[in-house]
Amino acid sequence: MSNLLTDSRKYLLVLGSLWFQIAFALVLVVGCPNLLSGQSVCCGQSYQETTEIRAGITVGGIGKMGLTLELRRDNRSVNFNLATFSQNDLGMAVTFRQYFGTGGLQPFAGFGLWGAKQFSSGSEETSGTSFLVRMPLGADWRLPGLDHSIGGNLALNRALYIKKSPSLIPPTNNSHRIVPLPQFSYRYGLGLTNSPT
Repeated sequence: MSNLLTDSRKYLLVLGSLWFQIAFALVLVVGCPNLLSGQSVCCGQSYQETTEIRAGITVGGIGKMGLTLELRRDNRSVNFNLATFSQNDLGMAVTFRQYFGTGGLQPFAGFGLWGAKQFSSGSEETSGTSFLVRMPLGADWRLPGLDHSIGGNLALNRALYIKKSPSLIPPTNNSHRIVPLPQFSYRYGLGLTNSPT
């Protein structure tokens, strides 16, 4: 009986459906923010919530080069990334992030969606569309005394929908495998406001 329970847990968290893994990650990141961020507000106390907008550039990840815009409130953020691998494609990702800690170097975990479109430039190439789910794990380092920060992450990506030419994706390839892609970024703070809660 104990082997059956152990095998079931292993299946759900490691080998099981991607939806179980996504639900588990969402429960940790969204459902338990006070546990993860180390913050607690009790007995009428309040803390300052910081709202910040940061813009910058990215290398790697959803494209060779890209632009990023992050709306951050306290230890959570929504990150928009627009990038391309070449002149014939365009990708956009929206990622929710949870940062941990309060120092200059903050690790983060996230969950998001990435959509990509390939445009046809000739008779040999065909256009295509794909949607992927992504889970980045990384760190962000705010440079001391400046509004600049650099960061890096490794995002685990898995395709949800792919529509491309059969010649581009052979039928023997597994289009639903998990693909890790590294990304590096530079961001500059555009604005900062504090509001008590």
